Amino acid sequence: MAEGRTNVSIASRLVIGVGAVEKNVTAIFQKLGLDDSGTDHRRVLAVLAFLRH
Repeated sequence: MAEGRTNVSIASRLVIGVGAVEKNVTAIFQKLGLDDSGTDHRRVLAVLAFLRH
């Protein structure tokens, strides 16, 4: 995610299914408390949270 990759690209690089990537990305959002507001880009916010820690 931090490299700007899509779920399909992440799945391909990790040799896993897209569904597994989606499940893990959703879990990351939940752990970071990033609810789907419809106005914020959660992937960017997740990367920023990672960089802060």
